[in-house]
Amino acid sequence: MTRRRVEGGALVAALLLALAAGCGADATSEHGAVPGARTVPQAQPAAARALRLPVMRPAASRTARAGDRAVTIDVQLRREGEPLRDAIHVVAPAFVRACGAALVDTSPALASGVVASAIVWVEGPAATFVTAPTSDRRPMVRMEGCRLVPSLQVAAPGSALMLVMRDSFPDSLVVVRSSSGQPADTVPFSMQGQLVPLQHRADSAGMVAVYSAQLPWARAFLVIAPPSSGAVADRDGRVRFTVDGRARFTRIRAWHPVLGSADASVPLGRSTSTQTVTLTFRR
Repeated sequence: MTRRRVEGGALVAALLLALAAGCGADATSEHGAVPGARTVPQAQPAAARALRLPVMRPAASRTARAGDRAVTIDVQLRREGEPLRDAIHVVAPAFVRACGAALVDTSPALASGVVASAIVWVEGPAATFVTAPTSDRRPMVRMEGCRLVPSLQVAAPGSALMLVMRDSFPDSLVVVRSSSGQPADTVPFSMQGQLVPLQHRADSAGMVAVYSAQLPWARAFLVIAPPSSGAVADRDGRVRFTVDGRARFTRIRAWHPVLGSADASVPLGRSTSTQTVTLTFRR
């Protein structure tokens, strides 16, 4: 195995994801973790973790052409139910020095009931129009401050995911795809600056999950989707898509690693050029 010192002490692994554009992945469950204050459960096998990932069939995307009827869909994410308590992660004694005695996760929802930082995507027969530059083809997930950051991101097919260790303890990152039949990959990091190139091929769009083998709460999710067909909602729980209005309908879906899934069908046969959709998580 090749060893290489990384400048600045960062430990980097390049996970090359040769991903062709296509339909979504298979999974048998769409449920996230149970919300509320709790002690984090023990680390699960990679196969069990994969069951948490959503089934995804993101719509195709293309540039708009003369004669197209564009419909803008403004999406708002909200949550109903009792207020969520913060998830309190109790740290194992071996990692207290690096991480502290407990980590508090306040990410599930804002006090107003707005759901921030969820993955939102378009499904159905209506193609999305490319309205922004192509997603980053070199996304990065960092182990930093005993967390994997960013926790959610979207990238285009053919992306190369960089895994970076910036903390000072050895760990392994487990990489799981949502598609059935895809093996999990384990990327080991040491304190000596080990560089591990790892190839992982798939034939469809979908979700890639990254987990720490040592810190059960440390996880990140990368969605591979055609340009402009998937996005991460902003802090106000909003995201916008532009779709081909000549289709009769489209479907908007959202997934949050704690709150689970929400979706809605959007009719496109109306003369309006703008649709507003509210997706409500009921956990």
